[in-house]
Amino acid sequence: MFSDRPNQPPSTESCFPAQVLSKRTLVFQPSWYQKYSWLHYSPSAETKGVLCFFCAKAVSLNMLQLSTKSDDAFSTRGFCNWKHAINKFQAHEKSSVHAHAVNQISQLKALPVESQLSSQKQKEQCSCRIALVKLFTSIRFIARQGLAFRGHATQSGNYAELLKLRSEDNSVLQAFMTKATVTKFISPESQNEMLSLLQYNILRCLTQRIKEESKQYSIIVDGTQDCTGTEQESLCIRYISHDLEPVEVFLGLYQPPDTKGSTIASIVEDALVRLDLSLNELRGQAYDGAANMAGEYSGCQAIVSRKQPLALHFHCGAHCSNLVMQAAAVATPLVRDAIQWTHELGVLASRSGKFKQLLSSAAADLTGSFLSIKPLCPTRWLCRGAALLRVLDQYEAVLDGLESMSESQNTSETSITARGLLVQFQEGKTLLGIKIASDIIAILEELNRSLQATNATVSGMLQAVETVEAQLSQFRSEEKFHQIFTSVNDNITQFDLKPIRLPRQRRPPRRQSGPAVAYAAPTAEIHYRTEYLAFVDTAIGQLRTRFNPDSPGLSTYLILEQILISGQISTDKDVVNNYPELNTGRLAIQLGMFKMQYKYNTLADAKNVLQSMLPEVRLMFSEVEQLVRLLLLCPASSCEAERSFSSLRRLKTWLRNSMSQERLNSVIVCHVHQDILDNLDIHKIAADFAGRSDIRKSMFGNGPF
Repeated sequence: MFSDRPNQPPSTESCFPAQVLSKRTLVFQPSWYQKYSWLHYSPSAETKGVLCFFCAKAVSLNMLQLSTKSDDAFSTRGFCNWKHAINKFQAHEKSSVHAHAVNQISQLKALPVESQLSSQKQKEQCSCRIALVKLFTSIRFIARQGLAFRGHATQSGNYAELLKLRSEDNSVLQAFMTKATVTKFISPESQNEMLSLLQYNILRCLTQRIKEESKQYSIIVDGTQDCTGTEQESLCIRYISHDLEPVEVFLGLYQPPDTKGSTIASIVEDALVRLDLSLNELRGQAYDGAANMAGEYSGCQAIVSRKQPLALHFHCGAHCSNLVMQAAAVATPLVRDAIQWTHELGVLASRSGKFKQLLSSAAADLTGSFLSIKPLCPTRWLCRGAALLRVLDQYEAVLDGLESMSESQNTSETSITARGLLVQFQEGKTLLGIKIASDIIAILEELNRSLQATNATVSGMLQAVETVEAQLSQFRSEEKFHQIFTSVNDNITQFDLKPIRLPRQRRPPRRQSGPAVAYAAPTAEIHYRTEYLAFVDTAIGQLRTRFNPDSPGLSTYLILEQILISGQISTDKDVVNNYPELNTGRLAIQLGMFKMQYKYNTLADAKNVLQSMLPEVRLMFSEVEQLVRLLLLCPASSCEAERSFSSLRRLKTWLRNSMSQERLNSVIVCHVHQDILDNLDIHKIAADFAGRSDIRKSMFGNGPF
């Protein structure tokens, strides 16, 4: 009986007979085993020497019946002529009988055809799975970086070229790309499906965090138009992490059919359902001041509040501060005109390269440096402070540049505009208006910047507004204006500007003034001081109106905050009872202990106290922590939604304006949440993609990715 390999005992003295010659005796050499691996020893009594394993086994299985010139010495009798052993071994190894025997034996070890085909199919599927993962990682890279997937032609786009580059040093991907059926897996339809899978897993991760760390949440919604004029509504969620830090996350863009409040409210409700976030846990909402969002009866906030009364509405603080400056700027002609001339100067500098070069040369000669002057932002008034300061700091260079441009031998509109602006900037009152506006804008800009932070709270917003209001009150004095007026007069002398004079006094109608003589300011300083005070008073009044503590959302918030700070809820039990997550009895006990044991005067102080506690101690004040969470949960601004618009402008451009809404939403979610995208299990996502159809299952199999 033959085994699967030749029998080659190391000790051959008792196995093979010796060959006795006249002068010497020859024996079998064990080293021949290494050179001729087919040599075989059979313990059978009929065999007198060494056999060929393949020939002997083939004879025993009747596989050499059709072969000719068979060598019995190596198949049955045994070879023992050691004197000519090497020659005989070599001759037998080259014989056709030996080759035929080796082939026949190898056929016995081969798997059936079905098994061989199945094994080959599994290898191909394994290679396809590896290549599919490469496709997903390429998709992830392009979406993460916010790049276009295709250029003018799909075959030469970023995605196709990236796959070609990666296939140069990856033979598996290279073989996969040569298949005729692979085009369907790199087509735009497959790209959209892969992107949607990445987006789905990112959103699932975010919603899981929201449910685990903060059961309650707030929504932030804001809208804008993309480069094609299509309305895009951005939805963000604000929640509180385990360590009591506010977190705001972007969840996607939605394209409404119209901008009615009811339509946007329906979009919000539908999005929350899709994200598996219950409307019963909604505790706050922040929008801008548009009527369709903040309307008292048919605005989005009103519709949502009717379905969830505990969702307190807050007007975006950053937006309010911009509205304050906008109202103050148009309250007085002095500031309004100065800001408009500055904007026209920026427009001229941005459109005319020659004028910009003249400005740069003039500034370099005077100060050695030049800061470009740009048009004022049409919507964000508090982004105008930097532009006004640049004009003030480079006022002499502006005059020289305008004069050079107006005297050029150019009859175009640019020279005419420069001449008109030169006349205006040579007026001392223009410099006075810019100086007044820049001082107030600088203060309001600090308020606006502080409210844009993610961790900004409503209580912090109100305290910041009080600080700014107090600072503006310091500006409302005759002495302050006198300092500004004197400083501007010094600059007028320095720059050789026209002095500030009283404007032409218009005689009022008699029906308004009666027989009395109309009042006329005796000096230019007194006249423009009136406009200055009106400007400051408007800013202060708008701050009090825009951040009115008697508004429904702020009033409820202040009641909850007062309960926390005072440590008593005896007079405000009805407000607390509205919140199912607060237990009035336990909260009263815990607040008393908390107020007695720790010193705090603000919401921020209470948060810091809870953060510094040991877990066991913090658990004793679970109701106090829940109250702190409710206060921190209220959004102070909608800046997180506006930050997503920056990503929108990077992704949907004039070169990519045909992008579908589904693809845009998937790409922007991947681009914004890069940290989550990097940590996704691509192999698991690829397995989900491969199991979605029978064709994919046949191509990729069911093996591990």
